Amino acid sequence: MNDQLNDLLQRVYDEGVNKAKAEAEDILAKAQSEADGILAAAKTQAEKTMEAAKLEAQNLKQNSESDLRASAQSTLSAVKQQLTEALLNQAFDPGLKAATSDPELVKSLILEVVSAWKESGGTVTVSKNLESKLEGILKQALPQAAAQGLKVDFSPAMKNGFSIAPADGSYKLSFTDEDFANLFKSYLRPRSNSILFKA
Repeated sequence: MNDQLNDLLQRVYDEGVNKAKAEAEDILAKAQSEADGILAAAKTQAEKTMEAAKLEAQNLKQNSESDLRASAQSTLSAVKQQLTEALLNQAFDPGLKAATSDPELVKSLILEVVSAWKESGGTVTVSKNLESKLEGILKQALPQAAAQGLKVDFSPAMKNGFSIAPADGSYKLSFTDEDFANLFKSYLRPRSNSILFKA
């Protein structure tokens, strides 16, 4: 009986050990499967992250290159514009300043403009710098215009040249060095650009 009991105990023990081994192997297999799944998910996530980083780096590179090209183009355009302006300023400014400060030229321009003036009344504003040279001459040369209400004013605000405006002040025609320079430059700027920067 003792042997039977030992046999029974041994069988129960063996079954328990075998069952525990089977459960342990099952737990290990599940753990291994979960670990493999976690590793696969981590690998997939790492690949996605790397792909996203590569794409972002590529986009950043393209945007940087595009911004750099736009900046370079903008700088080049600004330099071309400044060079053209410098050339035109050098070509026109000194001569126009001298011409619009020349009393004889200003007098003849004023007489031409006044002879074509259709408004009744108004003001011819002349540079204060020319007052001593032109005041008497203009008053003698413009008696008919003065009779129609056109008066001559000398202003320190006017650096050189002159302007004329109707009595109601609705507009003003200006004949200064800056006005002539802007007029000439607007016509010559495109041509100067094409000569300087043949494309």
